[in-house]
Amino acid sequence: MDTLILFLLTLGLAMDCFTLAITNSSVSGLVKPGIPLKTAIAFTFAHVVLAFAGFWLGGALQSMFAGQESLIAFIIFGIIGSKMIMEARRKHPKTKVFDINEAKVIVILSLATAMDAFLAGLAIGVTGLNMYLAGVMLAITVFILTLGGMAGGKQLGVDFAKRTAYFGGAFILIAAAMMLVRFL
Repeated sequence: MDTLILFLLTLGLAMDCFTLAITNSSVSGLVKPGIPLKTAIAFTFAHVVLAFAGFWLGGALQSMFAGQESLIAFIIFGIIGSKMIMEARRKHPKTKVFDINEAKVIVILSLATAMDAFLAGLAIGVTGLNMYLAGVMLAITVFILTLGGMAGGKQLGVDFAKRTAYFGGAFILIAAAMMLVRFL
């Protein structure tokens, strides 16, 4: 069950990157060659680094939450998943917001999307789940979905991106529910 929780969590986090990649490549105009790969690498790096940072902090705080670890993870995952769904309901990108072809934009977007990975890592650290397995799953899913979203964003379009955001939030909420079952 722990592996399934980690898979749903990492898939949900990667869906957030997928949504951003599709939206940006479909709204931004021409995406220069090499930018999809650079974006995928930057997003992957930021997610893995911040997830491990959260994991280490969560491990340090684990003793404070003895017996309540799964409940804490349920709350954190619930917040992340709910936030993703609420953001999907609000976003309606119709015009170019930023130029993904600029390195500073890629870095800022990487860090912004990876904040949820930090919180997820914190919950993983508190619960003692296998962060190394989560890190590998996160790296693979974020890289593939970001690269795919950047490469196919024009064809997929903003409406498809909005639906993927809902699925990402739903995957994380399912992981949250599984953590609640684990607690009970």
